[in-house]
Amino acid sequence: MSELKRRCAQLSLSDADIARIEQVEAQLPLIAEVTNADAFIDVAVDDERAMVVAQARPSRGTSVYAGNILGAYAYREDEPAVFHALRAGVPVCDLKARTQEGRTVRQNVAPILGDDGETIAVLIREKDVSDDLQQQRKYEELARSYERRHDPIELSEGAGVNELREMHHRVKNDLQLVASILRMEARSASQPEAQKILDENVGRVLSIAAIHDMLSYHPGAENTAGIGSLALLGRLCEQLSALVPPGQDVVIRAEGDDIPLDEETATPVAVVVTELVTNAILHAFPQRRGGTVTVSVLRGTMFHTVSVRDDGAGFLPAEEPEGLGLSIVRATVRDKLGGLLRISSDSRGTKASFDFKTGE
Repeated sequence: MSELKRRCAQLSLSDADIARIEQVEAQLPLIAEVTNADAFIDVAVDDERAMVVAQARPSRGTSVYAGNILGAYAYREDEPAVFHALRAGVPVCDLKARTQEGRTVRQNVAPILGDDGETIAVLIREKDVSDDLQQQRKYEELARSYERRHDPIELSEGAGVNELREMHHRVKNDLQLVASILRMEARSASQPEAQKILDENVGRVLSIAAIHDMLSYHPGAENTAGIGSLALLGRLCEQLSALVPPGQDVVIRAEGDDIPLDEETATPVAVVVTELVTNAILHAFPQRRGGTVTVSVLRGTMFHTVSVRDDGAGFLPAEEPEGLGLSIVRATVRDKLGGLLRISSDSRGTKASFDFKTGE
């Protein structure tokens, strides 16, 4: 019996799940070679620990590890990306972690799914990027310093800030007026398809209005503190609850890390989340009276991750035509956030996640 099979059997995995993990293990040396980084497979032991069952080192580069860590434990507080991927079943990119040998690394983690679609293990790529991050921070600080010295517009502490808040307040009011007009049009629409399209556009407009509302009243909105991600997404969840069809009980909630977002990031994040949540409300529960849609935020070192998951009927992404909403999501994530959209779905629901660069 191989070392991997023995350890997986100790963790009560089925023969089919072990065979699936062995398939990934066979590719581990190639993954380490191509990415020039350490590669691992971890299996959950409990809510706080995962066990390393496979390991591969890069042959051309330098491994982060001095020794063999097969059988060692990864802990939630040290490797949050591992446990987020295990729990949510979505990939996580560029999250800081602490290794078993006390080194700080950046992890990319992807779930390994069994035949039943459940997450049975995770594939991990780790790379020591301390020098890269240090250099990047220096370049970004130089860029910020240059912008401060050459910015032709300097807002005063008093009138400038108040004027900016007033502008956001007026924009918010205008957007809410547009949303109200769209709602009235939707109610008077004779065709269900037209009503659905108008309702979806109400959500799009309100997501942007929520940004300007928070910039009008949120403490610190006039400085680098930005908008808290949980406050923003919580507001969006409340507003999008109005789209739940009569007779259905769909709970929409936000959870995770509270990350400050500047206006340039907050707006596209709100647009993407609005589209994904709206899609879940309208399509995830066709034969049921309700369910849950959860928006999660995970803080990273170079990238943050937002995921939207539901416990609905699911769909086959390859067989469903891509609508306007999903096209907006893909374009916004790619062009405005510089991230990557991932979608997976089965009979237990749909998970969509995307990344965006940190402001650090």
